[in-house]
Amino acid sequence: MRGARNSTRILLIGRRLLRYILPVRSLHSTINYWKELVLASVLFTMTVLGTLVYFPSINLAAKEGRYAIVWMDTIALFVVYLLLFRKKIPYSIKAYTVLGLNYLLGTGLLMTIGTEGGGLLWLFPFPILAGILFNFKHAVFSLGLNFVSLIIVSTFLMLQPLGWSMPQERFWVVGLNFMITNALVCVSIMILMRGLQENIKRKDEYLRFLKAKNFHIGRSKKNLEKEILQRVEIEKELAENLKDKEVLLQEIHHRVKNNLQIVSGMLNLQNIYASDMDTSEVLGKAQDRIQAMALIHDHLYQQDKFSSINMKNYLGALVRQLVSSYSSLDSRVTLYTDIDPLHIPMEKAIPCGLIVNELISNSLKHAFPNGLAGSIKVSLKSGKESSDLLLTIRDDGVGMPYELQGIIHTIRSVPIVKQKQTVKVDRSRPESLGLMIVKSLLAQLKAEIRVKVDNGTEVTMSFPKT
Repeated sequence: MRGARNSTRILLIGRRLLRYILPVRSLHSTINYWKELVLASVLFTMTVLGTLVYFPSINLAAKEGRYAIVWMDTIALFVVYLLLFRKKIPYSIKAYTVLGLNYLLGTGLLMTIGTEGGGLLWLFPFPILAGILFNFKHAVFSLGLNFVSLIIVSTFLMLQPLGWSMPQERFWVVGLNFMITNALVCVSIMILMRGLQENIKRKDEYLRFLKAKNFHIGRSKKNLEKEILQRVEIEKELAENLKDKEVLLQEIHHRVKNNLQIVSGMLNLQNIYASDMDTSEVLGKAQDRIQAMALIHDHLYQQDKFSSINMKNYLGALVRQLVSSYSSLDSRVTLYTDIDPLHIPMEKAIPCGLIVNELISNSLKHAFPNGLAGSIKVSLKSGKESSDLLLTIRDDGVGMPYELQGIIHTIRSVPIVKQKQTVKVDRSRPESLGLMIVKSLLAQLKAEIRVKVDNGTEVTMSFPKT
């Protein structure tokens, strides 16, 4: 248990130490991060391995009386420790110091011990580290410094004896081979580093592009959310206003219907006290017309839509109301309707209803005299053109009355078809109020009318739906 705890503590200490030494990595890490990571790794390796090698090295150097090497190793190890644990030291100072120690240590060992020591081994990574920590120019410059070190050592070797000896020719063979291998490795690594740097640079540029894109997307998202909220508020306000207007419009139709009912009631009262039949007939027709308009507003009040009327419901109610107003004909005149559930605008429904009111009133008044029984059929269908409506009113009574002949004569391009005889119109007779109303309504509907007189009267009107 104690061994496990100790190993766990050692691992924790090691992790904390690495976390302190190594640079912080993020998604936006650039080539500089990797350079700092290489430098930290080199310092950490030099510290660990240098500590392990330090004591045997200085012990051997002291035995051989090479105290300069003892001082050199001691100062170098101290500087490495300082660079490793002082994170506030700038990167460039750390890098140049490491390279300087590397170069001085390699050159010093080469001067004091010769090629059999570790001098060339320390000089070999010098240009490679320079290229990695800085750039290709530093690597080339470091290769030149290595060559300068060989020249200096060769000069000292030729002028005065060092602690070691070697023929000049052999030294230069070893030195040139060292430089060739050093240059080959350095150039290869630099080419690889250049490719890695380009890849990292492209990645950094792509990350910056994505960051800018995400920023714009985030800003656009906020603007869009703001606009959506504004539109929702506007739509909510419009819905509330529309609801208020619908309630107001419904109330208006209700009040108009009530007012028309009041007028109709007043006409009915006036009709009761009418002194002659002509006055009573005029008041009755006026009452029917008012009831026809009141029905429109009643249907608009009862339905959800105010812009159009269900003609099946409206015309059915209108025809039943007209028949009931002629109480003397209830038992002998049968009503038939064939009306499609069409919806047409109110501005079309009102004149259409008034025309139906006038034509059915004329049929009830003139088509079945002297107790004659019969039927009236009202039909409303879509025409051949989908935008047209076809209204047909047919009775099987005695035929077309004089007033309707005047209507047909005054409408342009309207044929009158009658079996075995031609209708003759008396132009001298003045137009009635019903005639004037129907003429005006036909013009308002832009209707085309056709009349067929054959065992009764059939009136067909075609007019646009809108």
